[in-house]
Amino acid sequence: DKNDPARGERANVILLDTSFSMRYGKRFEQMKSRAQALIDEGRGNEPTALVSFGSGYEVLSRFSKDTTKLRALADNLQAGWSGTDYTQALRGAAELFKEVKAGNKRLIVLSDFQAAGVNPAEARFQLDPAIKFVPIDLSEAESSNVAVTDLAAQPLIYQQKYSDKLTARVTNFSDGNNDSVRVVFNLNDRVVEKRELKIAAHDVATVEFTDFNLNEGINRGTLQIEGDAFAADNTFYFTLRRTEQLKALVIETASRGRSESFYLRNALTTGENLPFDLSIKTAGAINPNELTNYKVVVLNDAAVSNALAESLKKFVENGGGLVIAAGPHTEASAFNSTLGAFAPAQLENVNNLRGEYVTLADIKTEHPVFEVFRQSGRLASSRVFSYHRAVPVTAAATLARFEDGAPALIERNLSSGKVLLFTSTFDAGWNDLPLSPLYLPLIRQMTRYLGEREERAWHVIGEAFAAPAAANREPPAVDSPNGERLTERNLTATGDLIVNGREPGYYRLRYPDTTSFTAVNLDRKESDLTKLDLTEFTARLTGGESKDAATAAAESKLSKEELESQQRVWWMLLIAALLLFVAEAFIARRIKMAKMIG
Repeated sequence: DKNDPARGERANVILLDTSFSMRYGKRFEQMKSRAQALIDEGRGNEPTALVSFGSGYEVLSRFSKDTTKLRALADNLQAGWSGTDYTQALRGAAELFKEVKAGNKRLIVLSDFQAAGVNPAEARFQLDPAIKFVPIDLSEAESSNVAVTDLAAQPLIYQQKYSDKLTARVTNFSDGNNDSVRVVFNLNDRVVEKRELKIAAHDVATVEFTDFNLNEGINRGTLQIEGDAFAADNTFYFTLRRTEQLKALVIETASRGRSESFYLRNALTTGENLPFDLSIKTAGAINPNELTNYKVVVLNDAAVSNALAESLKKFVENGGGLVIAAGPHTEASAFNSTLGAFAPAQLENVNNLRGEYVTLADIKTEHPVFEVFRQSGRLASSRVFSYHRAVPVTAAATLARFEDGAPALIERNLSSGKVLLFTSTFDAGWNDLPLSPLYLPLIRQMTRYLGEREERAWHVIGEAFAAPAAANREPPAVDSPNGERLTERNLTATGDLIVNGREPGYYRLRYPDTTSFTAVNLDRKESDLTKLDLTEFTARLTGGESKDAATAAAESKLSKEELESQQRVWWMLLIAALLLFVAEAFIARRIKMAKMIG
């Protein structure tokens, strides 16, 4: 188009890094100053676009020659809290250049060029050869940072004392050792404990806190690094909720000897911070209407009536969790008839191995039931001597199999509830699992998975979390950490409010009768200020030789020196103008006095 105002001119896209690492030192202020100088450099003759970026990117202005507008946009830019994604931002800038037909296209990136902003596994991206890449490096020659990078915590507590271990990872991202790292643990705005750590360069230390008391309801915790140069990431936020125990019911078969739920009872009632208040009843002693009092029901190798089976189905559909263990008291045809409408599988005949055994295999360790065994893999050591053959229904998922391929643990979702079917026993009749140290964590993981509402001690910026609906099914009002009321109203099918965490701190959830909090933290990959190899990065991006890339990288530093030189010239001109003004005033005063004397 001959009428295109950019035809034959130089067009610029200026990429401005607003990720939270740019809060380090004076990087962000320098970036804004450099952006202003680059805009002025065009003197209103070069169409220029402004794009800010972090983990995503935003087009602040498409191509414009209005330097006043462009300067105002750059001046009003605020540092963000997200991580960095160079590839996504560069792709967006490359797309912008399609809007102009300028013969000279220049892509200028103002950034600290943090190594964390490049994903080595990502598909390689190259700029069009017609686009000149100009990196302007705003990082310092040296930088240091220490941060809490991870926290393992039990978010739900059922007693006053937190007896588990609160374990934090503290990373020294600096090139030098740090022998005086102070970590301060605060709970509900009060100091609980302080620890001193020594951490070698680019190394990690762990620190643990335990045996502290919690208030009822939600508790707000922080781990703070004192005396670190980068204040923006010195605080790690988390929450711990102290709540009442959930009611659980075990349904068993009446027996003359020891209860067949003996091992189950021990697993669910031994130790501290127990989530369940457990009741054990025989199938004949249960009123089907009382199931609404429970959060989890374990059907422990017991036959049930049609009425109780129907109540169990409604219990699951209304959000309850059901565990079924199929043993010698479970007759396949009766099971399929009474429970088949909602069970995860149809049962077949019993496989009695008669002196032989199988072990658990093909375990889905990514599933919450088995995640605690992900590292050890020791579940395979337990021996199973008999089990029910089972055919999972279409809607079910097999979470574990025996080594002969037969299903061992099967899951089925039904409306808002879940059902787990174990095809052997929870006592020592058909296997030796109850005699192993793995039995207790396995049973607890099953029941916690079914009964506890999913809750996390903290989230990462960019993640979405659910703010549970109130008892009246209305979502809470939510305030961001800076106190602003959120207006987004994206709801789940159950009425929970979906909130996107965009800044670090506590999101306040306001209910009619109480207040809760959800903690959001920075992406700690961004705390690593290590710089990428700018020469190699430029070469990959432009497809050029490393020698050319080195020249481009050097030019980015030269541009900085040129800017400082220009700033010195302007200061000299201002001083000269001021001196001229003073001299002019002095001469005028002398002339006036001479006239008066004359």
